[in-house]
Amino acid sequence: MSAVVSIENLKQDEVKRIERIDGVDTPIPGNITFFRQSAKTPIAPCAIFNLHDIPGRFGETHFHAVDGFQIIVDGKGKLGRHDVSPYWVHFSRAYTPYGPLQSDRNVGWAMLTLRARYDPGAQIFPESRHKLNQVPNRRPWQAAKTITFPPQGPGIRLQDVPEIKDEQGLFVQTLTMAPHTHVVAPDPSGGDGQFVVAFKGSLIHDGKEHKAMTVAFIKPVEDAFDIHAGAQGLEGLILNFPRVGPRIDDARSPSAANGFRKWQCLLCAFSYDEALGMPEDGIPAGTRWQDVPDSWSCPDCSATKSDFQMVEI
Repeated sequence: MSAVVSIENLKQDEVKRIERIDGVDTPIPGNITFFRQSAKTPIAPCAIFNLHDIPGRFGETHFHAVDGFQIIVDGKGKLGRHDVSPYWVHFSRAYTPYGPLQSDRNVGWAMLTLRARYDPGAQIFPESRHKLNQVPNRRPWQAAKTITFPPQGPGIRLQDVPEIKDEQGLFVQTLTMAPHTHVVAPDPSGGDGQFVVAFKGSLIHDGKEHKAMTVAFIKPVEDAFDIHAGAQGLEGLILNFPRVGPRIDDARSPSAANGFRKWQCLLCAFSYDEALGMPEDGIPAGTRWQDVPDSWSCPDCSATKSDFQMVEI
């Protein structure tokens, strides 16, 4: 049976550590844990919510040993050089570095992390970089999109997020439901587990109304999940993890213009296209790779220019 947990029935974890932020020893607030894993339950869901992270808290570039979603629910900050705010959805494959992460110095942020398998913890750069060389057939990849939910209407609005999708079962869908409506989620058997998250409104399950935030996890062997909106309707996401196994080679798109080349980050697979440049970084379209400043770094994982390689077209 699918597991459904509402934040209204949970308590915040106790503070377990002190970190030095801007020169001040700061207690880190506990998380709210919807689903907890351990090494004894390697195939089990993990759903952790940083309710109100400390403003200005900094996290080094890192990677995880399993696939994962991160969703900004409140506040704002940066991942790498990307500005993030609600509802920013980020997916990273196992062994794909990303970061650094920093919550806004004034308002902080609240982030929901989802995984379908046990993860031993963040592997911090640069100390853990050598571990990536030990992973056979590593296929680094990550994708992100800021989600905008359509306004609630008289029925149900279910929309794909094409930026976060692959051929092995990965997908994300936005869901907006009018009060007391009903829809069946996609079949979970094509992936490695599926989360349904209600950010607003409520979800009715087993005759009980679960107010947002509510998180449901559906195993691949279970039937498709019946989603029933409560009296206030529902606004949320359906997030499906890809199957575990050898990764399919990602399609290589040609450069936007003949004579230009593409360069790809060895660590996280971000691509620099000479034809497009990086205008947001002050690098005009048409800038050759050799003319990109040596001080430039990957916007997704902060790797240096020397960590890029030529992409074969």
